[in-house]
Amino acid sequence: MRRGSVIASVCAVAGMLLLSGCGGAPGVLPEPRGEATIVDEMVCADPLGEAEAPAAGTVPDGFAPVAVYRCGPFATRELDGGAVWSGTLVERFEGDLAPFLSAIGAPSDPRWFGACAANMVAAPDLWAEDAAGRFVRLSYPSTGCSQPKLDAVDEQFARLALADEVFTPLSLLSTPEAVAAGCETRASVTVLNILTSGAETLRSQPADGGSGESVATIPDDSAVLPAAADVGGLRACVYASDTTEGGVRMVGDEGIFAGVLHLDAAEAAAALAEVSGAAEASAHCPEVASRFVVAQPLGARSGAEGFTVELDGCRRVVDPAFRTLAASDVLISLVSPR
Repeated sequence: MRRGSVIASVCAVAGMLLLSGCGGAPGVLPEPRGEATIVDEMVCADPLGEAEAPAAGTVPDGFAPVAVYRCGPFATRELDGGAVWSGTLVERFEGDLAPFLSAIGAPSDPRWFGACAANMVAAPDLWAEDAAGRFVRLSYPSTGCSQPKLDAVDEQFARLALADEVFTPLSLLSTPEAVAAGCETRASVTVLNILTSGAETLRSQPADGGSGESVATIPDDSAVLPAAADVGGLRACVYASDTTEGGVRMVGDEGIFAGVLHLDAAEAAAALAEVSGAAEASAHCPEVASRFVVAQPLGARSGAEGFTVELDGCRRVVDPAFRTLAASDVLISLVSPR
């Protein structure tokens, strides 16, 4: 018997258990998707937890959609004043929904037992609404690697009419004032402090094999404070970590740009001297600074970096080597807004 005949025979027998034939990817029948639950309110799923959204499913029998919604959790928009925000975008689509409903209700592909890409696809949350104002959350048909079939669904969205959209700002990305000042719009002190805490631990990690030797992993010696003679000044970007922007309240270690201060060469040299001579912060402090400054050297050689100063709270300095130091009154006075 020829090899092709053997393969054909094997495929014929295996077809009783496997959905696909020899020309396709072998797999087993996918688990059928359950029907979605009809609810009175649409709640877009939280991309980090989906805490409040009901389980997604297929359109239930007797439910006649008149519109479909797409929830985009990572949309960006430039709002009044030129500020760029990240947030959720809810789009309502109308038109001939039959092709869309056919695509979203299609069965999933057979489960593929071969290698699959080790990635996770973030699919927009989908909902359908009927004439009575009721909603169902829709599930996607999936590929053999259990990934949502986005292309087939997106193709049908392109055929529908966008009737309305609502953008809800959640996170400020950029402001014209920060860009004009040469500063980041958002900055954080705690991220640096976490790295600092890790550095103290990693510096004393024993080597493998119980030799007693230490493994020096950090700090990164390539990041250093510039020499005062190499600096033409400092740009001190000021951040407020307890503020309200565009109606969205932001509280915590992450600050929003609140202004900029420029230090001349003499002031920059004095500030660098204070950081270089600062002692290590005495103990862990849980307070969160409401205002802090990220100081950037101007005209310094490559590899020289700035430092971060808390203007209140624990009044610490984080230097380029991620050391947490005690900020002096002189340093805080030099970098504080006047």
